[in-house]
Amino acid sequence: MPVRPDDLDPAHSLLCGDDGTVLARLILRHDAAEAVRPAAGVPVGKVADQVRRDLAGLTLETSDDGLVAALGLPLSRAATELRHDLAELPAPVALPDGWSLAEGGWDDDLASALAAAYAPGHPDGGWTENDTGQVRAMFDKGDPVPPLSPASARLVGPDGRSAGHVLCAGPVPWTDYRCAWVLNLGVGPQAQGRGFGWALLVHALRGSHAAGLPALALAVTDGNPARRLYDRAGFQPVARVLTVPLPTG
Repeated sequence: MPVRPDDLDPAHSLLCGDDGTVLARLILRHDAAEAVRPAAGVPVGKVADQVRRDLAGLTLETSDDGLVAALGLPLSRAATELRHDLAELPAPVALPDGWSLAEGGWDDDLASALAAAYAPGHPDGGWTENDTGQVRAMFDKGDPVPPLSPASARLVGPDGRSAGHVLCAGPVPWTDYRCAWVLNLGVGPQAQGRGFGWALLVHALRGSHAAGLPALALAVTDGNPARRLYDRAGFQPVARVLTVPLPTG
């Protein structure tokens, strides 16, 4: 079987050759192959050939530049994985009168705020119904991972409406180290420029520490101005994250 479960780590799968040789390790989703890592000593061209055949139609994510070069396919995203060790935490942020951080969750106001924040042309692309569905699935079904409540929050304005959020999960299965992960941080245009992004990030950092996790990590797309926020908070680069849509057939 070309892709089989990793008996030693159920969160991962193994991409194998026709003879059963392990070619790469990955996390297999219904629409994506994440954290694809060629096995030591295996020619990258052989891995690329097997990927094209057995993972056709999926979105591939890897930090291996050689594999991407061997595939010869255009990138849909290039990002950097960042990590904060939570040893030194920023002080809590006092919000302006009328503003507050509420328990993480989802509502129509938040959907509208994020759709405006992630407009077409944003480095991470426009907010879509698929993005909304993924967030709802986390809160409704814990799929693929449940939110990390202490590190997640909604930004609520004086009118009682959600204007942004930070959504974290953890520990997550797609890293080789134990950590919380920022899945999304966004502030609607009506609330931007007032330090709320920083307040949400500080909440995520302090909440991850309170949850007993040793690190908080995320991936930031090349060209995303939020990178300055993460650098200011003390995040450090860990790896590149390259995303390649694999053609069908």
